[in-house]
Amino acid sequence: MKKTSLYILSLACLAATACKKVLDQAPQLDYDEEKVFGDIDLTNQFLTDAYAYTFTRPGNFMDIGNSTTGAGTDELDQSFGGTPVEKYQNGSWSASDNPDENWSYIYGAIRKCNLLLENIERVPNKHLGQTTQSDLTPRRMKGEIFFLRAWNYFELLKRYGGVPLISAAYSADAPELRNAKRNTYDEVVTFILRDLDSCYANTEIPLVWFGSNPDDPTKEMNRGNIGRATKSLVKALKSRLLLYYASPLNNPDNNAERWKAAADISKDLMDDGKYTLAPDYKNIFLFSNNTEVILSSNRAAFNEAIAGPAGMGWGGTNPTQNMVDKYDMANGLPITDPASGYDPQRPYTGRDPRFYASINYHGSVYKNVTLSMLPGGNQDPAIGGDWSRTSYYMRKFQNADNASGVQRFFPIVRLAEIYLNYAEALNEYQGPVQEVHDALNAIRRRAGITTNLPANLTKEQMRERIHRERAVELAFEKHRWWDARRWLKGPEILGSPVHGVRVTRNGAGTLVFTYIQVETRAFQEKMYRYPIPQSEIDKYPTILEQNKDWK
Repeated sequence: MKKTSLYILSLACLAATACKKVLDQAPQLDYDEEKVFGDIDLTNQFLTDAYAYTFTRPGNFMDIGNSTTGAGTDELDQSFGGTPVEKYQNGSWSASDNPDENWSYIYGAIRKCNLLLENIERVPNKHLGQTTQSDLTPRRMKGEIFFLRAWNYFELLKRYGGVPLISAAYSADAPELRNAKRNTYDEVVTFILRDLDSCYANTEIPLVWFGSNPDDPTKEMNRGNIGRATKSLVKALKSRLLLYYASPLNNPDNNAERWKAAADISKDLMDDGKYTLAPDYKNIFLFSNNTEVILSSNRAAFNEAIAGPAGMGWGGTNPTQNMVDKYDMANGLPITDPASGYDPQRPYTGRDPRFYASINYHGSVYKNVTLSMLPGGNQDPAIGGDWSRTSYYMRKFQNADNASGVQRFFPIVRLAEIYLNYAEALNEYQGPVQEVHDALNAIRRRAGITTNLPANLTKEQMRERIHRERAVELAFEKHRWWDARRWLKGPEILGSPVHGVRVTRNGAGTLVFTYIQVETRAFQEKMYRYPIPQSEIDKYPTILEQNKDWK
């Protein structure tokens, strides 16, 4: 009888919207496979563990030690030293030292999925016919496993490009693993799409886990399953996957059909109508009862984990002037447009409402405290340490107004991303047609911008608008790190100096804003892909091929 060590969660929740607190490390329990897969409840615990493995890291803002990949882009600056993200900032990371090296971790999650798939057919459904648990069936669980495996392979794909496709739960010393060569990028995409289609074709996987049951309108869906796989999540992952597949990094010949496929699946999800853009941007990240978030991770200690103003949080991970300058004025015009009304002496007046929801600046009020970046002020950057070098702090995700009932959660997928995916893919496929304008204008109107984009934009101008809109709408949500790569904008987004501001007063008492460079950044062409971990190359030097220029 085989035995396998399984991490079984002691929490009856997923790393998603159903969770009420951070998924802590679970105890390791030894169960033989006969026992685990002979009991649907134990199998479900093992499946829940696979969910946690899959989504705990993507659902954690602090994904690089005590910082985030955003601090490796022009979004954020890390004010205190000695953090792993510095290796990305100065270009010193390598195949032996990659702060976001997730190869073994992700393959561990894939092995869990493979083990489940190999055994799910023999799991008895002891809850069959029980009203309260009749939705827990081996068939439904099998669909969920296909989704989880697809998500994990996408996490590998976006980091490393083509990787070995392992579809069985081999032991560590199995010859099949020792001889596993890298599959091509196209082959991995095809594999992921096949898994997603298998999940979608499963009749027990619903479109969503809320609202009335389509099979019996007198009953509600089991909301306790929110966070588990749905057909909506399948479409969302397809939207992201196909957009990446169509982007310049992975589509050097600019195959137009890839753009069309990304646009079509994005529009399909939008047209379902189950998710809608929430009316208040800032509340998306504070209250779970919104209509926009498709998948999220609740973090009980988010207020401490996010870089609040020094003395009221960790400080340290702070927005840059580069990021601040991306926010338009409330009238929808860029601050570089002479007609925008931007006043350099009052740079924080009249800006896009998302600016005020996302960034703390000189004069803003946070938890009833007015922030002062002046010399001697409560956030004087000269203090050092956790005090911001850029004179900005993050407001997004935080209960800045001391509102009651706040949960704080990190969105892994939300509908606004799907709108942006659709607009980008359709613009690349057809140019700036009306549907592209409609998608972007919907997001901007939700934010509080009442004017539409100019009607006469060229395809290239619309592309830049979409890139800026994506930066602002999805700020600090860990998209920019990957967007820079798929757009082939590494030198601009990952390798350019980041800036901040110094606020002083002149002799007349007028505020003076002096813009400074706070850090240089480094980027090389090879960094568009992660290197395969050197430890893996050393194990299989004649099998695994290293990514270009990392050898």
